[in-house]
Amino acid sequence: MTKLLTRVVLPLLAGGALLAGCTSTQGGTASPAQSPSATESGSPETSSSSTGGSGTQSITDPCSLLEMSDLSSYGEFLEPRKQTLGGARSCSYQQKIASASDDQKVIGVNVRDAASVDQTNDTGGGVVDRDINGRKAKEASGGSAVAGCTLALPVGDSSRVDVSVLGAHSADEACQLAEAVAKTAVEPRLPKG
Repeated sequence: MTKLLTRVVLPLLAGGALLAGCTSTQGGTASPAQSPSATESGSPETSSSSTGGSGTQSITDPCSLLEMSDLSSYGEFLEPRKQTLGGARSCSYQQKIASASDDQKVIGVNVRDAASVDQTNDTGGGVVDRDINGRKAKEASGGSAVAGCTLALPVGDSSRVDVSVLGAHSADEACQLAEAVAKTAVEPRLPKG
């Protein structure tokens, strides 16, 4: 029973740790992230990057970026859970397990309206650059402490969508799975510039 409890609770606690590690706080007074400056003179925002300048505001449902059918080749998963965690709109899928000895992965997407990929925090294994279908992303591995990984995909200049995997056998396995899910399911559904 203790082993089963550990297998269920540990991934959830690790998920909280990874989500907390992917946010940053700054002192000062809160203000809108995209308030127009005097030099913009009302012209529409443009960006020279391939990710465009529209940001994540057009993503109304985080579960629209990752559906249960996208995960069928990785096992059987429970219905998605939508919530707000660490300032991110989140949709996560918990893997069903047959026995306490099975790995129980949690795969999710986190829409961060006010955090760029440059704000991706090191969660133990470093932050490295990745290319996901031509989109310049950042990968934060949990290292040896946490078998998890977050892959941050830029959407505009100041927002991002994270693909997170927890509860894998190792952080390397979690990062491989996060990259595969990002390439085949999440990135193709993100707003383009």
